[in-house]
Amino acid sequence: MEDVVDTIAVRDTNGDEVTLYEYQGFVPRMTLLGLRRNAGDKRLELDTGEAVRRVNDDTFVIVSSGEPLFRIARGSLN
Repeated sequence: MEDVVDTIAVRDTNGDEVTLYEYQGFVPRMTLLGLRRNAGDKRLELDTGEAVRRVNDDTFVIVSSGEPLFRIARGSLN
């Protein structure tokens, strides 16, 4: 099972804005206190369903095509 833990606004090489979804898997585990969730693997996916790999905090790559994606700078509240 997985949960969406983050969304990341990115821009492709054509300047189009798309959204990445970061999913966190989890593994249910029974303890004396009841059912608990252990964190599992994380993965990134475009809103179109394509798998994405993180290069660094601001750069990502679409796995199937090798196309880079760049994080859109977050605005400052200052």
